[in-house]
Amino acid sequence: MLDQFASFIQGFIRDVLDVKVDGNCGYWSIAALLGMGEDSWPLVRNELIKELDRWSHEYMNLFGGTERFEQLKLSLLVDGFSKVCF
Repeated sequence: MLDQFASFIQGFIRDVLDVKVDGNCGYWSIAALLGMGEDSWPLVRNELIKELDRWSHEYMNLFGGTERFEQLKLSLLVDGFSKVCF
C-alpha cells in the first residue's frame, strides 16, 4: 500500500495500516497506530472533544465563532461514549 503515496513522501512513512472502511476509518487508524487497537476509535473521538473543551476559546477563534465550534463538537459524539470525563 505504500506505493499509493507519492515517492517523495514514502521515506517519512513508518507504517501503513489497512482499516475497515466506514465513517470512522480515520479514527480507527489513529487508535490502531497509537497501540490502542482499532476498537478504541470512540476513545480517540472523546479525546478530541476534551481537546476542544480545554482550548475552546482558541478553537472558536480558529473556526470563526461558537456555532461552527459547537457543530464540530457534536459531530464527534459517539453513541454510548458521548459522556466525556474531564
